[in-house]
Formats: sequence, structure tokens, C-alpha cells
Amino acid sequence: MQIKNSQNLQIVNVSLNNFNKNSLDNFILNQRVTKCWRNINGVYKLLPVDYTEKWNLLERRNMAQKIISAINFGSTALVALLDNSIVAFVLLGNSLFGKDKQYIDLEEFYVTEPFRRCGIGKMLFEQICIMAKQFGAKKLYISAHSAEESINAYKKYGCVLAKEPNKAHMEKESFDLQLEYKLFTSI
Repeated sequence: MQIKNSQNLQIVNVSLNNFNKNSLDNFILNQRVTKCWRNINGVYKLLPVDYTEKWNLLERRNMAQKIISAINFGSTALVALLDNSIVAFVLLGNSLFGKDKQYIDLEEFYVTEPFRRCGIGKMLFEQICIMAKQFGAKKLYISAHSAEESINAYKKYGCVLAKEPNKAHMEKESFDLQLEYKLFTSI
């Protein structure tokens, strides 16, 4: 399925007027993972794993609540709507960090299962990059799930291993790959 410049697709700024704890109730996160990147003695290797990441209703509502709370503290969120249903969302942090305050955190980035590989993620990524630049960031920082498919998507956008890995992210999710994206680069 290819969705390019669909008149029914909208990228919308999330606010408390258009988003609530039930807004992600129909969002489908179901990712079968068979290979993940692991750091073995300083070298990343793709290793076999076997699990499925799937959100239940409580997990979807917890994510919606996280977005609401983040917005209340000055973060930015965007959703991709297709025929008034959320098919993707992204959450951008609200502060700069790094030695030179060059990074801003891409806290969440998901595309619902039926609409992956349709161009929606790229459109949403491009829009959040514009907002990150307006915030004054030079680079987007991503603590990325290590699944082969997730890392392939980020690499396709032009993300690389972070030059200044964030210790707090590394401690929170030890298997995540710490990535960055230079905001002056076009994808």
C-alpha cells in the first residue's frame, strides 16, 4: 500500500483539544521481532531473537497519557491522521541537551502496523525535524529499539550512531541503539 500526498492524510499538532486518553485505543502496535542489534565487545552484531511486541488497551492508554503529560510540560507531539484515525505519532522532547546543547529527544515514534512502509513515517519524521530545528536543535536524538526493522527505517532516514550517547537513555534501555540525525540534512 502506497500513501503519497493523500488528500485524506493529515499531519496534526497534538493538543489537549484534539487528543485524550482514548485517542490511541485503535492504534495497532504488533511487531514480530526475529533479529536485534547487540553491542558485543564494542561491535554491533545482528543476532537472532524471537518475540512479538504488542500493546494491549492499557498500554495504548498509558502511551496516550504519556503524550498528554508531555504536552502539559511543553513537549510537542504530532499525529498522522488517515480518515480521522491515528495511523502514526511522534513525541518530541522539550529541552536541548548534549555538550553543546545540540540534541533534542525524539521520545516516541510509531506507525500503526497496517500502514508501515507506506511513506507515512517519513512524512511525520520530516515534519518533526522541522519543529526540532525551530526549537534550536542541531540534531535529533533517538534511543531506538534495536529490532532490525526499526534500525533499518532510521538508517533509511539518514540516522547514524550518536556521537555523544546519552547515559540516562542507555541506562533506561540498555539494548537500544543511540542514534542521531543532523537536522540540516534533507531526507
